[in-house]
Amino acid sequence: MDALWRAPTLRPKIPRSPMPTSQDEFYRGLERAGAALSRARGGPAERAAAVHDAIADLLRDTDAHERLACRSGCAHCCHFPVGVTFAEAVRIADAIRGDDALRERVLADADATGDAAWHQLVGRACPLLRDGACQRYPQRPMPCRALGSLDEAACSASLTANADVPRDEAAWWRGLGAAQALDEGHGRRELRSAVAALLRAARGEQAAAFARSRAVPQP
Repeated sequence: MDALWRAPTLRPKIPRSPMPTSQDEFYRGLERAGAALSRARGGPAERAAAVHDAIADLLRDTDAHERLACRSGCAHCCHFPVGVTFAEAVRIADAIRGDDALRERVLADADATGDAAWHQLVGRACPLLRDGACQRYPQRPMPCRALGSLDEAACSASLTANADVPRDEAAWWRGLGAAQALDEGHGRRELRSAVAALLRAARGEQAAAFARSRAVPQP
């Protein structure tokens, strides 16, 4: 699922989708995020926050939004690996740095899964999940913001079988475009691995630490 976050940057290279408007939606998200980045001030965390804020209404303003099955306490999607950009990983790391219990939980989970392949993380809860809720929901990365399911049962089934999950396609593609803008040449890495790497790195070494963390698979 998260291999889709390796979106190409040039229009001619984006493959045609069964959904005719997918490219248009991708570029809506890309342009909105790019405009936010052009105005953003501060470091990576502030740049991530600027994009997240700018894209929020675009993710809600879709034909399918009112039919989403997503709700508080539903956390099936939190048991899949998630790809994050460098700026998003910095934002999350900064948000948990002062919470000793959550910080240790992320570090322990990253250590426990250090040699795991991407597919082996399916079914394992995100270390930010506690009691069915994300402990850093305001700082959640773009995949968590853009993936809206229309069928909770399909989400549950997808954890144990190759089940298709009907999603809000417009929001997904808009988020995909926004994530591409936010990438800024760093690539994308798996959340627990990336955040743990940043928590352990000195400020001047964070980009290098992020680059060494678990990469999102190529599509």
